[in-house]
Amino acid sequence: MSTKIQGANILITGASTGIGRATALVLAQKGAHVTAAARDETRLRELAAEQSGITPMRADVTNDQDRAALVAAAGDVDVLINNAGLGYHGLVETMPPEKVRELIELNVLALIDLTQRVLPGMLARKRGHIVNVGSIAGYVGVPAEAVYSATKYAVQGFNDGLRRELRGRGINVSLIAPGPIKTEFVAREKTGGPAAEAGAMDRGLPVGTVSRAIVRALTRRLPGYRTITVPRIGGWSRVGSVPGMAQLTDLSTRRRVRQALEDQAQQGL
Repeated sequence: MSTKIQGANILITGASTGIGRATALVLAQKGAHVTAAARDETRLRELAAEQSGITPMRADVTNDQDRAALVAAAGDVDVLINNAGLGYHGLVETMPPEKVRELIELNVLALIDLTQRVLPGMLARKRGHIVNVGSIAGYVGVPAEAVYSATKYAVQGFNDGLRRELRGRGINVSLIAPGPIKTEFVAREKTGGPAAEAGAMDRGLPVGTVSRAIVRALTRRLPGYRTITVPRIGGWSRVGSVPGMAQLTDLSTRRRVRQALEDQAQQGL
């Protein structure tokens, strides 16, 4: 069952930059009313000024009161796009406990809580669509990003279980699993703040490849569009999870571990 975008009331988190920003723009251009949520109020205002149909709302989705206020302000949500997320680059033995909790709170708990808050209304109306933005790290654990990978495995498991719970009840559930995308992910992962220029520290596909995948997930009727890896070529994002492939992927990741150890040595950790 496809979702009509024109006229839909869409709530998207992490909308001030990267994938969230690109998705808010494309959905508003297609006639949706988009509530764009993020912590960066300045960037949200710039986004709303760029395209009609976007209502900016500052919200920290790790805060329970902010989540409640966000859902209340959004009204009857037809589509929830759980996009907000955070990474961390570093080895587990030196990862501060507060960073572990931060990743789990933002990447997993906030996503589940927002879903729980919009579901009763969707079920009452017997229509709705929930899109969770995961990662290829939800299929293959990434060294020096082990906790981040754990959160994305959790998103994948939650998404699959929820989809089966809601089957036949009028609610669609989709997972988008991007690979390397040119956003500000690496900058925020390493420095805690945005890059001086969007995408300056990242390599990968443009954010439009993911926003277009989200549109396909909303509008395509085919079962194969419940989960979309980006890029979609042969579903290569899942190859590392195939039995016997782990040994090969391990060879390609040793460099990341060596680099992380060198980074720790330079920081005196």
